[in-house]
Amino acid sequence: MKLDEHFASDIQQKAIQFWKNEKKSKQFFKLSFEKELKHSLDDSKENWRVELTRALKSMSPQKFETFARGLVKEMGVKLDEKIGVSYTNDCGLDGFGYITSTDDFRTNRVAIQAKRWENNVPSPEIDKFCGAMDKYNAEYGIFITTSDFSRSAIEAARQGTRVITLINGEDIADLVAKYKLHVREVTTYELGDFYHTEDYTVKR
Repeated sequence: MKLDEHFASDIQQKAIQFWKNEKKSKQFFKLSFEKELKHSLDDSKENWRVELTRALKSMSPQKFETFARGLVKEMGVKLDEKIGVSYTNDCGLDGFGYITSTDDFRTNRVAIQAKRWENNVPSPEIDKFCGAMDKYNAEYGIFITTSDFSRSAIEAARQGTRVITLINGEDIADLVAKYKLHVREVTTYELGDFYHTEDYTVKR
């Protein structure tokens, strides 16, 4: 082989290897970018929950009760405009309403309790709530807290003939997202192949 032919062949092999490396590099960049984007989105999903919890815990008790009633309203409960909205003579209730079954149009009374707490809700609080439910003949109860419930509180809520739904901080975030209560969904974008190709031949 002549020297110039050998030189040309060597250049060609180096060019081929160069473009192979470039392609691998771009693929690696694409995968790295997509991985980083996924992590960023996952972090965003968690960050808003942390921010929500912080905001709820910084609210005054009155504002948190208003929030709780609004959440329960989104869940399908028709709120009573008088019971549970004042801060005296409500026997510990933070809201009251009615829910009607779509199957047989049966209406049930719903008592609401809201606690903006750091510590877990103990069973005595459930017992007091049951007493308030009895006073207003509520068939159902919804107890909402920014923290969580102790094991004994969960067991107390399961006893008796009245149904009590317990909603903790994690549940609140799930419901806020479901009903989009005072939040807005933020979308993002994924880069198309155009940004990862070697020339301008990619069609839109």
